[in-house]
Amino acid sequence: MRRSTRLLILALVLLGTGLAGLLLVGTIAPAVRSRGGSAEDRGRWIFQTSTDPDTGIPIPASGGMMMHMACADCHGLNGRGLRTPMFVSPDIRYRNLTDPAGMVEPDGSRGHTYTDELIKRAITQGIDAEGQPLAWPMPRWQMTEQQLNDLLAYLKTLP
Repeated sequence: MRRSTRLLILALVLLGTGLAGLLLVGTIAPAVRSRGGSAEDRGRWIFQTSTDPDTGIPIPASGGMMMHMACADCHGLNGRGLRTPMFVSPDIRYRNLTDPAGMVEPDGSRGHTYTDELIKRAITQGIDAEGQPLAWPMPRWQMTEQQLNDLLAYLKTLP
């Protein structure tokens, strides 16, 4: 299948699911798809589109209200979280999640401190650092170890 056809299919998938990453297809796709891209580029692609950087196929998710959205749709392009009429999403920048004093929660209180493995568990199982279920909007992403590592690499770059 030609590259332009794959990008058109990806754009239609993104448009059909309402993802904010649609505009990024033309700017990120060449860097990620033509050279394999760096872990950070691949992670950015996943964060902004919720699709696999190699195939453009949506990453499966279950549970949560937001399972047809990308990370950036709920947590913002900068990862600092968003306030919506239905919920407030947390700041998922790596430095906040792994802060030894505990992550700063949306209400300003301090929560738990995450490790890389606990972040991966939160993404894939919807379980927080203390073993409790995350808030209802959070989907359970069915990511490969490579996708999780790429996403973590990108979260580590967010200022």
